Amino acid sequence: MPSSVYSRTFQKAAQLAGSHKKLARHLRVPLADLERWIAGKGDPPVASFLKAVDFVLDEAPAPPSSEAGEPPAPQDCAASRARAN
Repeated sequence: MPSSVYSRTFQKAAQLAGSHKKLARHLRVPLADLERWIAGKGDPPVASFLKAVDFVLDEAPAPPSSEAGEPPAPQDCAASRARAN
């Protein structure tokens, strides 16, 4: 059974927090509830889920880029094909 977005988000947040217990404390939810959501058994309250999303966004390292806020340079697919032939 595929993991839900809730389960994956809480798993990532717990990883970033250092433990399930630390994340439960941060989110101010019972540890048993958090572990149930991580296991994919039941949907969390929206407020708890959004706090976990905020935590992941705040704690996760930013992806590397050449210039902050700029998308990567486009690649010319036609040139790649010409070199391959």
